Amino acid sequence: MEEFDIVVVGLGIMGRAAAYHCARRGARTLGLDAHDKTHDLGSSHGTRRATRETYFESPDYVPLAQRAFGQWRSLEAESGDDLFTVNGAVYVAPDGHAMLRGVERAARAHNLPFTCLSRSQTTDRFPAFDVPEGWQALVERRGGVLRADRCMRTFADLAQHHGAELRFRQPALRISQGPRGKAIVHTPNGPVSATRVIMTAGPWSGGFLADLGLPLNVRRKVLVHLKPDDPASCPETSASVFFWAAPEGVFGGFLHRDGEGVMAARHDGGELCSPDTVNRMVTPDDVDEVASFFAKRIPGAKGPLLKAKVCLYTTTPDGHFVVDRHRDNANLVYAAGFNGHGFKFAPVIGESLADLALDGTTINPIGFLAATRFAEAA
Repeated sequence: MEEFDIVVVGLGIMGRAAAYHCARRGARTLGLDAHDKTHDLGSSHGTRRATRETYFESPDYVPLAQRAFGQWRSLEAESGDDLFTVNGAVYVAPDGHAMLRGVERAARAHNLPFTCLSRSQTTDRFPAFDVPEGWQALVERRGGVLRADRCMRTFADLAQHHGAELRFRQPALRISQGPRGKAIVHTPNGPVSATRVIMTAGPWSGGFLADLGLPLNVRRKVLVHLKPDDPASCPETSASVFFWAAPEGVFGGFLHRDGEGVMAARHDGGELCSPDTVNRMVTPDDVDEVASFFAKRIPGAKGPLLKAKVCLYTTTPDGHFVVDRHRDNANLVYAAGFNGHGFKFAPVIGESLADLALDGTTINPIGFLAATRFAEAA
């Protein structure tokens, strides 16, 4: 039987980051994934993902976002690749909206600069925006856009460079207890022994972690790219990422980039689904929802459809991630439930998982992401 220090199950962005950190620290590391090296069945595919620092979901994310920011820059230096660009983030909502208050709370808790714009100031700075009366915008300087496909490739390449073995089209079927306190990961090609297992199975996590009873749900989302009628009015150089909290829903996305157009997705809501049975065909209603948002809120960005893809959010009731050690199995650590805003944190989540697997603890401030919060809320 093959033996490894670490087996990582699931090689989306979190699994690749964990494999990289484990291998970089000298651990004999194996990564397993049921799918091809590049696939669009989970939550890590596509070309763009957002970074932001004034985190409206909770100020607790800010130190993690800052550490991840520095690690993305270190990965650029190590790989020689250009992974992300920082042009700021803009949040638009009615005055006093919870999203705006969340940005302000995070900024003030961590002494982060931000700019508050009135309706007229917002339209002057972002001429494509149609901001209603009684609305305002907040702008943060360190919002950015990650080149998601390059980030995926970089983590895989560097993990292998440091000695990790990554096997695609080789699923983990189940995990059992082995002799001498080891875990056994069962695959179609036979069992593998591991001192520790890191579970980063994305929307498939609920099946692997069913014994924990975690409140994980999978929701279908559609990322829609449109060719703007007026590209000059909505360039990516004016802001890397935007969030609008409108009565019709919360939409997040990116302004115009050549070849990619503008992109947006509905950040809230979403149809409950299973990753194995979800409808992966994009429907006219999917496109119309995003096109209607652009027509009403960023009219200069509306135009013909360029492309659209189904993506999956694995959600939790409070919208926060789950990163923890298995309560009954000392061999297993896991991360799940990234609620559509996890990609940017991959370097620090991968580091934290490596810490938990190799050392049993981490200095990264992830205590608020522990699974025990669900038992406390029950």
